[in-house]
Amino acid sequence: MTLKLIQVGLGMHGFGVAQAFVKHSPDFSYAGIVEINPARLKECAAELGVAEEFCYTDYKEAFAALEADAVFVTAASPYHYPICKAALEQGLHVLVEKPFVLEISEACELVELAKQKGLILMVSQNYRYQNHVLSLKNAIGEVGQPLFVQAQFFYDHFGKDYQQVMDNFMLLEMAVHHIDMIRYLFGSNIRSVSGKTWNIEGSMYKGHPNVQASMELDNGMPVFYLGSLVSKGLSSPWEGEWRVQCQDGSVHLGDLGQGYGVYIVDQQQNKRFISYEDGPLPDSKQGIHSVLADLAARIHDGGEPMLSGRDNLYTLAALIAFADSSERGTVKYPESYIITN
Repeated sequence: MTLKLIQVGLGMHGFGVAQAFVKHSPDFSYAGIVEINPARLKECAAELGVAEEFCYTDYKEAFAALEADAVFVTAASPYHYPICKAALEQGLHVLVEKPFVLEISEACELVELAKQKGLILMVSQNYRYQNHVLSLKNAIGEVGQPLFVQAQFFYDHFGKDYQQVMDNFMLLEMAVHHIDMIRYLFGSNIRSVSGKTWNIEGSMYKGHPNVQASMELDNGMPVFYLGSLVSKGLSSPWEGEWRVQCQDGSVHLGDLGQGYGVYIVDQQQNKRFISYEDGPLPDSKQGIHSVLADLAARIHDGGEPMLSGRDNLYTLAALIAFADSSERGTVKYPESYIITN
């Protein structure tokens, strides 16, 4: 049975998601769309084939008026919390773009509200459904037990207006992908973190666009991360560049001579390349395609989604802990930030 979806937020990213993913979903059709800019709303509605009567500039009015099963929040991250709360209070399942919200207390509140209402609350950490990430996860262990990890990401990003004034910009808007990848790749939460965030002279950002972080997973493995969104010169692919050092070799996500992808290198320096096309998912199941499919499946069977808001608390808590570690110069423990029943 096709479910009915309200999408909130049709800026550049939201409209791209609508066109590339929601419009082609076999599981959802539009109950309506919400965009605060009336001209933008009209333009997007025409492109998406949504009738004017199902278009709103006020999300609370839309939630009350439309017959829907779920809400997909693709608005700017500072607005995630009130939109998610209003949707849950209206009895609607929720899928929200990363970052979940900007404050861990808000995230804990929403997780508890979803539990009380018996509703699905998911965070679209879509990298978990990217072939490069899946191939990297599958390759870990092929050359022995993982010993430590190094990951890095560099890009020169022209930030949106709201990003330019955000606190913890790099952490919440970009590193969120990589920190969630760490938890997913190794099936372990992050026990402790220490790190430093900083800005550079002439940056357009109020918050810090650079981060250096060390962490220890619950399984004891150390992980080291360096990321920047104000890096001139050579850029990294969005998934970043990774080295997983193992007992009998190393596993890499990067370009070791045959293009960007996963490489397994043994003790004799023999390399095996796994390209994007060799990954386990076809293009029709990549990224948000699978996120939407998982949301639909969990609405039907009532199960806990892999990308649940409750699971994402551990990603968000690690990000907030990094920021606090930088400010205070001390080791922080992400789990101590999570307060739920």
